[in-house]
Formats: sequence, structure tokens, C-alpha cells
Amino acid sequence: MASQSQSSTYSRSNNKTHKRMSTCYCGHRPVLRTSSMVENPGRRFWGCVNFQVGEGCDYFTCADAEGQEPTPQVAKLKNKVAILKGKLSVAERNLWVAIALGLVGWMVAMFLLFDRVISPFKILLP
Repeated sequence: MASQSQSSTYSRSNNKTHKRMSTCYCGHRPVLRTSSMVENPGRRFWGCVNFQVGEGCDYFTCADAEGQEPTPQVAKLKNKVAILKGKLSVAERNLWVAIALGLVGWMVAMFLLFDRVISPFKILLP
């Protein structure tokens, strides 16, 4: 029963993609991954379990057809990434403002402290 569902899933994926190897060059079964590269964000590919790790065989093949439209999930994730990048830039700006205000506050405090400590000695100075 499990083999029937597995074979039907495999045959359906063959209709969408070009045929992939059942094992990679080092003998492991390839795993489906999603690209995070700038050139192909969200693109799915089959790769070795050890893909780009240590002494992996670097087996790689695309899981989708070239020029295929990204799935709605990928579009939602890209939108979410854009929103999060905007929030990150606002948070970074707020952090720099807080750092600058903190430094100015410390400088004013040190100036006032220095002035208070030095003022009794101003009488003694010519």
C-alpha cells in the first residue's frame, strides 16, 4: 500500500520535473531543498544529503522546469522577507539613534562631573 502511494507520488513528480537519480554520486538518496541564493530564491532542487558540506558529492539537479512561475507560497515568503527587511532597517536606525543619544548623555554627564570636581580647584589656579 505504501509503495503504491510512493510510486504514484514519484510518477506525478516526474511529470513536473525531469527525471532525477534515485541515489546521488556518493550513494545517498537526494533530498528536496529550496534555494536561498540571490539568483534563484525559492527555487527547489534535489541535492545530496551532504550538499556543499565537507566532502559531499555536490549532486544537484533542479526540481522545477526552467522559467516556471513560483508557487503562491514563494510569493508570500518573498513579500514577508521584504516586510521584515523594512522592519529590520527601522530597528537598526533606532539602535543607532539610541547609541548616539547614549554617547551624548555620557559626554554631558562627564562634562558636568568634571566641572563639579574641578570647580573647587579653580580658586587655587592663577
